[in-house]
Formats: sequence, structure tokens, C-alpha cells
Amino acid sequence: MPDRIAPELKHQLQQAHLQALEFRRAIKQFDPTQPLAPEDFRFICQAARLAPSSNGIEPWNIVVLREPKLRAEFVERTGLNPDQGIDASHLVAITAKTAKGIDPDTSPYLAHIAETVKGMTPDAVATWRPRFKQFLVHKVGVWGSQDATFGYTARQAYIALSNMMTAAALIQVDSCALEGLAYAEANAVLAEAGLINLETDRFAVAAVFGYRAADPKRPQQRRPLGEVVIYS
Repeated sequence: MPDRIAPELKHQLQQAHLQALEFRRAIKQFDPTQPLAPEDFRFICQAARLAPSSNGIEPWNIVVLREPKLRAEFVERTGLNPDQGIDASHLVAITAKTAKGIDPDTSPYLAHIAETVKGMTPDAVATWRPRFKQFLVHKVGVWGSQDATFGYTARQAYIALSNMMTAAALIQVDSCALEGLAYAEANAVLAEAGLINLETDRFAVAAVFGYRAADPKRPQQRRPLGEVVIYS
């Protein structure tokens, strides 16, 4: 068991974390002259890599759109705001696995996770696959529906995104999650560029990272804690 942190240090960490979350805003306009340092973006991506996921299958990938022509095409075809998609330092498209991508019976990706990442033996993998299928069928009830299964994996992708945005805020890097896009076009752009195989992976959500062009005009608005948290 790790040692408990000292009360004073714990308070400092709590305050720093809350200050970061209060700093984080949905930034609409980014300063195009202020790129992120590579080590800062790597830190943000490491936060995604360390995110938890259901059954530990990490059913996401983070596609960093660096090539200017491809990035501009993604922005135009998906209807993304250029003040975000072009001017932000980094634009990422987060993908999630389809039903075929996590098929308990046949998925090479699951075999990779089990054998290479988790270090399971072939016998252990053979035992785990049907258990995972039973989980999908009887616990979360998504197996048999393409949409429901993708919804299951996309929810995991959002955990990775949340980690990224929180990590960014901790080092005062701005971000914005982007959902109001043309999803079919997002899938098409990524597939045409050879960045995803639509049979196994699909676009889940986009996000931008960089530095704000100006402070937001309105303060952060949230319900009080007593209204949000319900104790039984």
C-alpha cells in the first residue's frame, strides 16, 4: 500500500486540481501564434494513455491531425469552427472501436490487448474471451447492436478525453471538446487519409488544444455541489 500523503500536501494538491478545473473553459478562439511545446502535448497524451477503461481494453485511438491540408479538409467537411480547428495548436480526432473491432470471438485487437499489453497466456486469453462476451451480452447489454456497442466504446473514449483536458488545464493549456460536427464526414476524411479502418474504428469526438486568444467574457457557471451530489 502506498504511504498516505501528508495533510498539508494533500490540501495543496486538492487546491491545485480545483484551480485547474476552474481555469478550464470551452475556448472558442485560439491564438495561432502560440503553439504547444512538444513535451506539454506529450504530457497531455500520456494522461489519455493512463485513462481507465471498461475491462481494460482501451478501445480508443487519438489521431493527431498535423498535416495542414488534411487538417483544413477535416475542418471544412465537418463544419468545425476555424477559430478552433485551424487556430488551435493541436487538433485531435478520438476514435472508438466498432463491434467488429472488439468482437470477443475474432478481434485481433483484443488478442493484442490480452497477450501483448496484459501479458496473458494463450490459455488465459481463451478463457477470457467468452467471459468478455458474456459481459457484453448480459452485464452491459450491448452485444448484438452495432450502435449500442459503439456507444459502449465511445463512452470509454470520453474518459480518455477527460483525462487529456484535465491534464491540459493543470499546465494552463486550453482545450475544447468538439461534438457538433458532421460525423459521417469526419469518418470519411479519416478513412480516405488511411488513418482508420471503418470496419473496426469510427470517429467518436474531436478536441483542440492550445492557448486562448482572449479570456472568456462570462464566468464559469455550474450548479452548486449540494444540487449535483445526491446522498442516499
